[in-house]
Amino acid sequence: MSLKEKIFLSIVSVLGPLFILLLGKSLKIKWIGEENLKPIREKKGKVLYAFWHGRMLILSYSHRGKKVQVLISQHQDGEIIARIIERLGFGTVRGSSSHGGFKAVLQMANKAKNGYDLAITPDGPKGPPFQVQPGTAYIAQRSEIPILPITNSAEKVWTLKSWDRFIIPKPFSKVVIIIGKPIYIPGELTSEQIDLKNLELQENLNLLTEKADNYFKSGNNYTGK
Repeated sequence: MSLKEKIFLSIVSVLGPLFILLLGKSLKIKWIGEENLKPIREKKGKVLYAFWHGRMLILSYSHRGKKVQVLISQHQDGEIIARIIERLGFGTVRGSSSHGGFKAVLQMANKAKNGYDLAITPDGPKGPPFQVQPGTAYIAQRSEIPILPITNSAEKVWTLKSWDRFIIPKPFSKVVIIIGKPIYIPGELTSEQIDLKNLELQENLNLLTEKADNYFKSGNNYTGK
């Protein structure tokens, strides 16, 4: 890493979390689907949060300080994300759920067995957007925890021209976070059945995200905090 890159990372690792905290405090957040998480928590269970790469900013605020362990790629973009979210109270595991990432999968499973929630962006690190890449269901299976689809949107956003169509809520916007129903992964599944579970997650996440994006267009009563 060059000196210029090191300086850039140092600046981003300070300003990035500050920006997220200031922006997050201005948002009015409404939660939908918390009843899907409640029974798991009542049994002191943990989950594997799954959300699209472009929807991570709001969740990095809403789940800050909870020591959720996030799978982050080893690319330079991943290094930037890792430094920012670690300052927000997340743990990180560096690697990929596919392409030789077996070590990362084992590390994630160990984190879950030590009492942590996990998180993954199943279309990361480089897409295609809104398509689940191999590995998510396998991590849940090895970790012995359910996958919990989660997404978000805002009444007013900036959408970046990036591969993941990254959204940034505008300050003081109304925000909705939607939690889907858990997807359980049995211990004994064939590779074809694992693929079907990943497809189920993809369909659920896309439906939830469409619902979130349409939420403020449908005349819903909004009572966020």
